[in-house]
Amino acid sequence: MQIKELEDQVGMRLFVRHAKSVSLTPNGRILFERTERAMRDIDDGFQSLADIAAMRQSTVTIACAATLAPKRLGGVLTTFRRRFPDSSVRLIEAPPAAALQILERQVAEFYVGPSVSDLKTFTFEKLANEPLLACIPPEFDQGRDRLWFEDLKEFPIIMLDQSTAIRTLIDNITYRKGLTLNVAYELQNAFTALSFASAGLGVALLPSIAIEMSDFDGFRVVPFREPEAAREVGIIAEKGYVQHNYSEQLMRLIRAAFAQS
Repeated sequence: MQIKELEDQVGMRLFVRHAKSVSLTPNGRILFERTERAMRDIDDGFQSLADIAAMRQSTVTIACAATLAPKRLGGVLTTFRRRFPDSSVRLIEAPPAAALQILERQVAEFYVGPSVSDLKTFTFEKLANEPLLACIPPEFDQGRDRLWFEDLKEFPIIMLDQSTAIRTLIDNITYRKGLTLNVAYELQNAFTALSFASAGLGVALLPSIAIEMSDFDGFRVVPFREPEAAREVGIIAEKGYVQHNYSEQLMRLIRAAFAQS
């Protein structure tokens, strides 16, 4: 039936039927020679996909916010390696916007980081609330135990750049309040922001995790009064993406680590 369908499609005989075998006609030989390479390429393509799938079963690639990786994931990855010695984990540090592109391209299984708005094609599993804190050097410290954003408008401010979720959070709060802060330094790295605050260059506004993992001194850490001055942290994955066994196991360890913190 398949032979007949193929001949009907091209409008000519391609095969000569014998009692116990089938051979190609001259036109069938031409078609075979023209399509043999294409069929071999298709077979090679399927084999490459099979190789990738086999590798994916033993390698987990995840993305993570830079502020979360050192404090939250170090111990998790150590535990994972001990429990599953035949597997490996590849970690990509990325801000949320870049992480979503990584997930769309299926370079990573999932992302551990702050939530972002308008997650149309992604799911978000909340793991924790992470407050925003101010690191205030002595020369700018007025002794308040909690701050309103208005309390900082006269001081030089140290913030992370606009690719980060914490910067989006701050910009949303100040926009709602009609407030403009004096941003003296706009940085990519929380470690640099903490070092600048420690040197007395300004008040650094950072997520709590970034301050927990540092050993800087020279400033006092003060929370905010605004209830919205916190970000949700969790696991972002593409809708419908099927996690394999190792990535599911790693997710469980991450959930447990956040539950204990």
